[in-house]
Amino acid sequence: MAGTGGGKEGPILVCRNVKVSGRRTSLRMEPYIWDSLKEICERERLTLNEICTQIDGRRGEANLTASIRVFIVSYYRTAIGNRGFAEDGPSPILRRALDDAVPLED
Repeated sequence: MAGTGGGKEGPILVCRNVKVSGRRTSLRMEPYIWDSLKEICERERLTLNEICTQIDGRRGEANLTASIRVFIVSYYRTAIGNRGFAEDGPSPILRRALDDAVPLED
């Protein structure tokens, strides 16, 4: 697992800029989280900005970085529950993970 060290200061965080709903923002997350998010983007054929915008639109008052982490866990848990990923295009896993991790407010 790359980049999880960091000694007494805690894990290494990588800062990257993304566009969320058309505005530029910075996110600081562990390299493993960035790698996982990139893998999800590739599987779902969406850009990093598109996934972050979808999460942002559902998170309410929650912190965006925390919402992204919860989304990643939800995505992979959903995939495991469905006994794997669909190989042909976007899957219902994305929608389910978004619904579970950052539900739309009523």
